[in-house]
Amino acid sequence: MRKNARWSGMNVNGLNMGGLGMSMGLRKGHVNGKETHSRNQVRTMGNNVEDLDALVLLGPFIEVIRSGNTTGPIAGTALGSIEKFLNYGIVGNTDIGLHNPSIAFAMNTLSSAATHCKFEASDAASDELVLLRMLQVLEVALTSECGQVLSDEAVCEMMETGLSMCCQMRLSEMLRRSAEHVMINMVIAIFERLKTLEEEWVYIDSPTDATGNDAVKETLGVKAPHVDTLRSTTSPSPQPPHSQQQHTQQDLRNADTLTTEFGLHISLAPLRPYGLPAIQELLRVLISLLNPHEHKHTDSMRLMALGILNVAFEVGGRSISRFESLRNLVADDFCKYLFQLAKTESTPLLSLTLRTIYTVMDTMRPYLKLQQELFLFFLIERLSPATGAGSRGMIIDVDEEGNITLVPSGGKETIDHKTVATHVDVRSASPSVYARSGKNYGIDQNAPSPEVRELLLECLLQCSRIPTFMVDLWFNYDCDLSCGDLFEEIIQFLSKNSFPDPNGYPAIDSHFLCLDTLLMFIDQMVERSNADTLTPSDELLSRKSRKRLILKGASLFNESPKEGIQFLTENGIVEPDEDGDVNASLARFLRSTQQLNKKSLGEYLGKPENLSLLQVFMRQFEFSGKRMDEALRLVLETFRLPGESQQIIRVTDTFAEAFYESGPLEISNPEAAQVMAYSIIMLNTDQHNPQVRVSTNRMTVDQYMRNLRGVNDGKDFPKEYLQAIYEAIRQDEIVMPAEHEGRLGFNYAWKQLLHRSAVCGPFVVCDTTAYDRDLFQLAWKPALAAIAYAFDTAQDDGTLQKAISGFHQCAMLSAHFHLYDVFDAIVINLATMTGLLEEAGNRSTVPDPIVEVAGQKYVVSNLAVRFGRNYKGQLAAVVAFAVVTRHGNSMRKGWKRILEIIRNLFINSLLPGSMLQVEDFLSGTTNIPLKPKTPPPAKQPSRRDGSLLSTLSSYLLSPYSSDEAYRADPSEEEVESTMCAVDCVTACKLEELFADMSSLDGEPLTALVTAMQQVGYEPKEIGSEKTTIPYNPVTVLFLEFIVTITMRNPGRIELLWQVSHMGLAGR
Repeated sequence: MRKNARWSGMNVNGLNMGGLGMSMGLRKGHVNGKETHSRNQVRTMGNNVEDLDALVLLGPFIEVIRSGNTTGPIAGTALGSIEKFLNYGIVGNTDIGLHNPSIAFAMNTLSSAATHCKFEASDAASDELVLLRMLQVLEVALTSECGQVLSDEAVCEMMETGLSMCCQMRLSEMLRRSAEHVMINMVIAIFERLKTLEEEWVYIDSPTDATGNDAVKETLGVKAPHVDTLRSTTSPSPQPPHSQQQHTQQDLRNADTLTTEFGLHISLAPLRPYGLPAIQELLRVLISLLNPHEHKHTDSMRLMALGILNVAFEVGGRSISRFESLRNLVADDFCKYLFQLAKTESTPLLSLTLRTIYTVMDTMRPYLKLQQELFLFFLIERLSPATGAGSRGMIIDVDEEGNITLVPSGGKETIDHKTVATHVDVRSASPSVYARSGKNYGIDQNAPSPEVRELLLECLLQCSRIPTFMVDLWFNYDCDLSCGDLFEEIIQFLSKNSFPDPNGYPAIDSHFLCLDTLLMFIDQMVERSNADTLTPSDELLSRKSRKRLILKGASLFNESPKEGIQFLTENGIVEPDEDGDVNASLARFLRSTQQLNKKSLGEYLGKPENLSLLQVFMRQFEFSGKRMDEALRLVLETFRLPGESQQIIRVTDTFAEAFYESGPLEISNPEAAQVMAYSIIMLNTDQHNPQVRVSTNRMTVDQYMRNLRGVNDGKDFPKEYLQAIYEAIRQDEIVMPAEHEGRLGFNYAWKQLLHRSAVCGPFVVCDTTAYDRDLFQLAWKPALAAIAYAFDTAQDDGTLQKAISGFHQCAMLSAHFHLYDVFDAIVINLATMTGLLEEAGNRSTVPDPIVEVAGQKYVVSNLAVRFGRNYKGQLAAVVAFAVVTRHGNSMRKGWKRILEIIRNLFINSLLPGSMLQVEDFLSGTTNIPLKPKTPPPAKQPSRRDGSLLSTLSSYLLSPYSSDEAYRADPSEEEVESTMCAVDCVTACKLEELFADMSSLDGEPLTALVTAMQQVGYEPKEIGSEKTTIPYNPVTVLFLEFIVTITMRNPGRIELLWQVSHMGLAGR
């Protein structure tokens, strides 16, 4: 504490003339040539804080902070005082501080002093307390109202100080976490400011203020050496050169610098408040910390940067998208690093990475179309097993009978130029984050661990729950020629993963999550509000159809270029021009189609008969302003050079001619261009051939220049031109597309993605119902499969309720969109689940027992008992009859299954009595008997136990006319099950099904009557040569139905007569 002694007292020589001396007639003089006006201003201001100059108030404390000769406690006290000035509003008061003429200079000087704080070190704990105080001052200075007058350079220094503390591992965990917290608060303030910046702030990016960009900043002593420093910005530094000139307070306002009483020199040059330059530099540095290939950056540093960046995009993501310079940072390096980090097996790092990706995609989706496609394909591929039912190679199909099956999507297809396969794999349109060869870079292609799978699945499902997410995918990707069928991929994935995998991950209920997401998609289509159409649905379907043709043509071209071109020509993809030449159209197809095999394309272009096509192909490229090596890279990214020397010469010469036509100033004639092209290919081989092991044997730049001496029309090529080509080839090999692998492969794919992003257009959000019909047509099969499986395997009412709701909504959508085959499939599935279709042909000859419950007689049949025990079957029956009753106009083939259920219910005496009543002209209203009333045969001695009275009662209660033996008396459980079946049939409200047949349209009405004839008549009996047909109560029942329907539709008798007549005639 010896240093503190110099503050304990002062020499009398240090006193300045005050009011006392002047009142006694003493003369006022100068002390060491310094003015005392500032100190007098402080002494005489009284209680009026408005008259206090901010520079005068903060000057002494700033001097203490920067002196370096004080101990930690004194520096901490000075920092605490400044913090109070800001917190109490003495400096930062909104009504006073911002109008203070020196507030901008004071705040920037304060920022510089705090970031350059110096003091004598003591013990670590005490020193860290001072550093913590410094962080608090920086936070308050930036987040207060006065923080908006800080310059770009000041903000960069403040953020650099915070980042340095976050990354300095020798500091305590507490201080590093505190620094991270301070950084987050400051980032919130900075990116909130971005919302108020106007577009004209972009002018700051111009290199007009070059002097400020080269300013050297004095950094904090605790700075981590491996952290990328924030570059100085265009704002002038608040620290001016030393000035010895003294001024009065009024003169200081117009001077370039201010020298305070304590010797602190402050620039009074105009200060521009911070804006886009500081924000761009902060974003660049934070993104650079995520680079997975920079080994100096640890996972803890990446976690810190991800946390800060996630907050930044939560606060200002949509504002970031307004500025092109910020968008470019996000679309390129930021997304590339994030996607590479998404391959990690570290759970904390993966969790925060996925969270940040979701935030970025959610806030900047219109500008990250292809980046989102890449990420979603990565999630699906990572979560899908390589083989088996859940693999991407299997898709769900539903046949006409409602049977759900898994079929391969990439099987060997018969090539037919007139037809196109219903499912074409288009995933190759998007780059993969996996290595493309046997070598692997930073990714284990084995199945992910349960923890990693849970995080990846949660991220995918979170994206899928966005209200317009599915329709957005279909509009932006499935209907885009250059993108994959992402909507279909996700629907298939959700459906297949709704089935529990016995070899899957028992720790998480992934199938429930996938089912919920799939049902949410169906529910969103039901509830989505009407909106204006963005693009007509017919146009999108036309695009999708054209996309299928292009993909099919590309697949055929890879197998046989001749057959592929023939297919493309026949289907109008490749069209001849006015002169009948197809080269221009074919060349556009060959360059723009990503799915073409690069090797096959190179061999095809190199053939002599395709020279004219090669010439047109080469002239599609824009070579203007490019060096020849850059142009050659551009060309060789589209195809692989063929292997034969003559083909290589043909391709190279054609490229050189096209390049010379672009007008390069360094090349004199086409012959020189050809020599230059060959030299670049040879230089690339020489510099990167693995067989040349000793670097001294490789060609030097002087040797390269010597080889090209005098070939440029008798002159030399410009020396700078050749040096630039040599260095570019030496540092970056020209690699053919097929040779891209590992990290190089990913970088190539990323470059292709950025190139496509420039031409693919923005991502469009589609809050409309215009495309729902087309989406539902693609999604109903996997959705129905998942819902049916969930219903069949559900163990709780919650899951059953979700499945029932899914059935209802799918039926409603299919009826709304007039998709009758879909509605039939739903009804057939529900009818099968009831278990009521299994009774036909299995009736026992022994009559079923009859019981009386609450005064009503009930038949206890096997079907009634089984149906009463089948809780899910009862639910399926209620749902089936509910959707059929409500949407009967949408049913065609499904009527047969519904009528089969009614037939079996009738045979087992479960139909409501009102449906069995018929009008008899002789006896009035009567019920349809199950058996004819024939004379009873001779009675046999009854073997049943009980009295004669009970036997007689059972006979009288029987609905049968014969006196056949009965089954054993039913148990209480069987009676209870029968009552459950009766109650379920009552809940199905079968009477309402035929209550108003006049509301049915012609086609469903005809289908209903036809189905009645099919179900009500036995073909064998009708086709027999017997003179009479045995009594069949089912035939009588459906004959009554046909007559009733015909009578209720007198206006459509011509439509129904043919079918009704066949039923009446027994044919």
